Amino acid sequence: WQSARGEAYQAALDVLLASDLAFVCHCSRSELAASGGIHHRCVARQPRPDPAVRFRVPRGSIVHFNDGLRGPQHQDVHAEVGDFVLRRADGCWAYQLAVVVDDAEQGVTEVVRGADLLDSTARQILLQQALGLAVPRYWH
Repeated sequence: WQSARGEAYQAALDVLLASDLAFVCHCSRSELAASGGIHHRCVARQPRPDPAVRFRVPRGSIVHFNDGLRGPQHQDVHAEVGDFVLRRADGCWAYQLAVVVDDAEQGVTEVVRGADLLDSTARQILLQQALGLAVPRYWH
């Protein structure tokens, strides 16, 4: 149950924050709308009482992987996604962080997910690499 895994997610988040691979972000969705929703720098007009935490995606963050069903894949995460949320402003953990931490703890080596989640795989691989975790094989 992800709702009971907050300590594990917080531990991973603390590692990323301490390594400056994650940062507190006060941007709202409406403020990001001007940039097409892609976050490359904070544009918040004022601090929020409960900011989100984002993963820092530098230029050149291009992820290549071989999907077992769809073949070679690549994504320029900086250009196509930007800095992505790890913990939302409402305190909920983002899927990307939760699934990476849970898969690693369970020793998952092969992941089969719906094609609708193919686009998020590159973000998960960036997180796995940043946390020093093994990258499983993927099928979508």
